[in-house]
Amino acid sequence: MADDANPRAIIGANNPPDPFAAIKAHVDDLMVEARNWADGAAIESQDQADTVARLIDDFRGAQKAADDARKEEAKPFDDGKAAVQTKYAELLAETKTQTGAIPRALAALKATLTPWLQMQEAARQEAARIAREEADRKAREAAEALRASDVTNLAEREAAEDLVAAAEAASREAAAIATDKAQARGDGRAIGLRRSYRAVMTNRREALLHYAQARPDDIGALLKRLADIDVREGKRAIPGFDVIEEARVA
Repeated sequence: MADDANPRAIIGANNPPDPFAAIKAHVDDLMVEARNWADGAAIESQDQADTVARLIDDFRGAQKAADDARKEEAKPFDDGKAAVQTKYAELLAETKTQTGAIPRALAALKATLTPWLQMQEAARQEAARIAREEADRKAREAAEALRASDVTNLAEREAAEDLVAAAEAASREAAAIATDKAQARGDGRAIGLRRSYRAVMTNRREALLHYAQARPDDIGALLKRLADIDVREGKRAIPGFDVIEEARVA
């Protein structure tokens, strides 16, 4: 009967050993030793130093084993994700080396539509300016007519009030033109111009002095990053900085 046993009934046939469990158990054991040595007490002998060094090696070995197991376990997912990304990149990619069909077409169509919308926006702004000037003119005329009208003369008063009403209507019309937008309408939402702003440096010294006063912490952090780059590249004397030598276990 033993020879005829279902091979999948053998322990582990359906569920192969989990490398994570074995590695974690090993790390848990190492952690017990690590807590014994990393307890705030200083190393007092070469034997103790060598023991700690061996423990570091053990942890590094466990780290590599865990990372290798992680990569192996994640490989089917990574491969699947990579295949899906490659598949859809033809349509969606927006990287330095590849542009998919959709963003490429959208960029071209937006570039085609932009001049028309800019022209319509310029025309709208000019119409808004003219409408505002006309509304202001009517408001001045209405105010003057109202001041000049005789309160005892009903016809004069009514004519002045008509001018006031016309001025108010012109003001509302000017406001409506001012808040309107140049747009193109497809089947979805309307497409319009989106304003953005960008800074162009014209005087580096003035810019540095400004931000040194306005945002000193940010300037300090930037200078620190530049100094760190110089130190990594081998510089040991940097104006405004002390380069401190430190020795640590690698």
